[in-house]
Amino acid sequence: MPRIQDHLPKLSWVAADKLLFVLYGAVAILQIRALPPAEYGLYALLVSIQTWIFVVADGLLLQGVIQFGAERTMRPVVDGTVAVLYTIVIAVIVAAIAVAQPALRQLFGEPRFADVARLEIIFCAVTIPRTFCLRLLMRDIQPRQIFWINAAWLGTMTLATVHGITAGWLGSFESLAAIAIGGMAVSSAVAVLLTRGILRPLRFRNDQIKPLLHFGARQMTASVIHTSVRQLDVALAQTFFGTTAVGVYQAAKTIFRFFELGLDAATSVVYPAAVSYHGSGDRPALHAVTSKAISAVAVVYTAVTGAIWSVGDALGLVLGSRYSGAIGILQTLSLASLVMPLGLTGVVLVATGAIAVHAQITALAAFTALAWFLASGILQQWELFPIGIVAYYAVLGAGDWLAFQRRNVVRLRLSDLVRIIPDGWKYLWRR
Repeated sequence: MPRIQDHLPKLSWVAADKLLFVLYGAVAILQIRALPPAEYGLYALLVSIQTWIFVVADGLLLQGVIQFGAERTMRPVVDGTVAVLYTIVIAVIVAAIAVAQPALRQLFGEPRFADVARLEIIFCAVTIPRTFCLRLLMRDIQPRQIFWINAAWLGTMTLATVHGITAGWLGSFESLAAIAIGGMAVSSAVAVLLTRGILRPLRFRNDQIKPLLHFGARQMTASVIHTSVRQLDVALAQTFFGTTAVGVYQAAKTIFRFFELGLDAATSVVYPAAVSYHGSGDRPALHAVTSKAISAVAVVYTAVTGAIWSVGDALGLVLGSRYSGAIGILQTLSLASLVMPLGLTGVVLVATGAIAVHAQITALAAFTALAWFLASGILQQWELFPIGIVAYYAVLGAGDWLAFQRRNVVRLRLSDLVRIIPDGWKYLWRR
């Protein structure tokens, strides 16, 4: 039976890694305050498109690094084949965006989208090594190296942001984009350095292409649909409400991102463990890791959501008067955190091979959210727009939970949602 205390060293590095992002939140707020909403809106568009591109490529190929890399003797071939295909897929998507730039500029009603498209090429190029190396380290659950890669990324951007504010050059979309690209380039260099031992024996083999793409196509479907809500909502907001509205919306989402980071952290621990426990048939261990992760996230998120609704005025002071509209948006978005922990059952569904089931649930959740986004846009009801995120996580969490129970992967009870409280008390009492 796995115990949390048995994994404290690795969990400590995971916690330290996520703490980096929490601390960087203060830097992100400084960036928001330094830029007018319209400039920050352009930056949000750049980052959202970049994130969407990499989720498509990650879902199609990088997940295969974990799924097909369980056998160590196959890793050089799997990793090498993925590296080549991964680069090609990203290059094709970026080229398509560059070609479609005039049409997208018209759709978004933003004449400066040409600048976004040009910078996207550089941004994606310097991101490829970082994301590939991170997935190799995630496969072996190496949180210490992941911590240093993220520290290089966020540390570089922090130093550049502080210098930009004190020297007076940080105030435009281009200046913030330069900070993001520079930080990503440094992080990629550190990632290659830390994984050089894994990268040396990489080999490309044609016979690996078909199984990788066959598995990845199904995984990509869920990833793309999921990302269409988490990232392309910015594109829809741009289309219906303009760049300034996107800047305000992204300011709220930047803080809400902490909830998503927490869920990503839990996923990075649960998914490899679930693959291992399911493969070995250790159902008690699978139940323990799933229920404890869900419970820990649920308890923390409930407390944080209560705090956000209690101190809304203080958040207004933090973001500045230009972003006062972000307070209500953040409070609405925070409601999604109450159901987000249930989505961890979807991670276990994927680990046990039920990718199609999770994809169908994700599609239903995304359809619900996108329908809400479109309705609020067509009706020009800006205040209703963020409810689409809440609807997405509600449908996703409930759907994954029900599917998990019906497939009888392991039996979870509602009381498991708070099991971390008595478990934590017992652990502290024994100490």
